[in-house]
This record gives sequence, structure tokens and C-alpha cells, in this order.
Amino acid sequence: MDLLLNTIMLEPNRWTPDHILSQPLVDLLDPIDEAGFKELELWGFHVDTIDDGAVAALAEGIAARSMRALGVGAYPSFHLSGSEDAAQIAQLERVVSVSATLGAELFKIFPGRVASSKADEAIWARTIERLRALADRLGEEGMTLTFETHGGTLCDDLAGTLRLLESLVGYDNVGICFQPYTEHDTDEAIATFDALSDRVLHLHVQNRGDDRVMTLLEEGDWTDYRRFLPHVQAAGFDGSLCIEFTRAIVPAAGEAFNLSQVLANARLDRRFIEGLWAPAAG
Repeated sequence: MDLLLNTIMLEPNRWTPDHILSQPLVDLLDPIDEAGFKELELWGFHVDTIDDGAVAALAEGIAARSMRALGVGAYPSFHLSGSEDAAQIAQLERVVSVSATLGAELFKIFPGRVASSKADEAIWARTIERLRALADRLGEEGMTLTFETHGGTLCDDLAGTLRLLESLVGYDNVGICFQPYTEHDTDEAIATFDALSDRVLHLHVQNRGDDRVMTLLEEGDWTDYRRFLPHVQAAGFDGSLCIEFTRAIVPAAGEAFNLSQVLANARLDRRFIEGLWAPAAG
């Protein structure tokens, strides 16, 4: 199992409309390294607008610290038209190109930005066409495409996820990034994982409390990871497990974002995961 840190947690502007970075990713490599994380999933907005020189500097910085950018996440829309659609295609291709340069193996996406219940047949057909093209493009670079199970996408429930997978039968480089998305229902999260387990290549983990505030994995009650993680390991999962969010990624009112505290919390989550994950036999 590869245990990854997702760089989205390190950007306080992650959920603002323009995603303007507070600092470039290359400047975060030292604190990430000092926190002991060597394998990363890069937030797409950390890399989609940087120029070739910055990409080269980032690649050099990652290599110099013996890190690996195993995954990159992107958030494309497939329901647009005209100039908006053209801009999306260009942005997605840029992220693919940068990901290849950085040596990524996983290319995780939101499968569109329309909820499965609101997508008509035209949106389904358009999305499937684009995903087939994307899978082909990633195959040229030796990358695997994973669809994140997430609200507001075609993979926001089990039925939609299965339909999307069935539409890409024959693509060996397509799978699922499973993120438990049922609030306070570990049983349903386990059942959904089991229904998809042979296609799950990638896990995202995070947890929250009753007030929806992010917590440490062991503290939240959205998902009982003491049950969920041993279950997925017993089911045979041995892919990439990514800590996406942790406690303190959103500062309390009146407080500033504290990068050191966020990374310290991510280390606690890593220790918690390692304590649950049984060592490989032999």
C-alpha cells in the first residue's frame, strides 16, 4: 500500500472560486519532507497554470528530496460548449502533460461536474466520449485514470458509478478512487466499497464531526476507519491510500492558516492508518 499526502490540504484557498495559490507548491516541498511524507497526490490547481520552467523546478525539487508525485487530481467539466468547453479541454491537457513530466502514475478526476440525478442522456454520452479519449491519452503516458466517488458528479452514488464503469469496459487503465461519501454510515461505505472493490485502485480518506468540521481520522464520526480500513485491506486492496484532509485545514474564525499544524495533524493520521494496516506477510 502506498500512503500519500494530498497537497490540497496545504492550500487555504482550495475552495475559493479562482483557486489563487497562497504559495507555489515547490515552496511547500521542504515542510512536506520535514513531516516525513515522500509520496504525494498533487492537487491539480497546484500545477495547471505553472509554466514549463516551474514544472522543471518542481520535478527537480521532488527528485532531490526522494519524493514521488504518484498521483494528480483534476476537476474537469464535460457538459460545457463553445469557448468554455475548449478552455476545459486545454486545461485538462495541460494537467495531463505536467503529470506525465512529473512521473505520475494515477490521474484522478471528478467524473464531470453534474450530479448523476441531474445528468440527461446527452450529458452522459458527452462525458463518456470525453472519458474514453482521456483514458486513451493517459494510456499513451502510462497513467491510470481513476474516477472519484464524490457528490455532484456522475459517481455520486453506486448506480451512477457502475454505469460509468460499464461504459468504459475494455479500458485496462480505468478504475475508481473510492472516498466514503455517506455521512455517518460506515456500513453503507463498506457495502459500496465491496460492490466496487475489484475496480478500486485508489482511496481518499478524511473525516468530520457532527458539525461537518474536518477532524483527525480517528476522531470523526462520518466514517469509522477502525472498521473501514481493516475491511478494505482484508478485501485485498493494496493500491494508493491518500490522506486528503485533516484537522485544522479550515482555521477557526479569526485565526490564520497554520501549515505546520496541518502537517502535524496529517502525521497523526498517517500513524493512525499505519497502526490499523496489518504488515504484509513475509
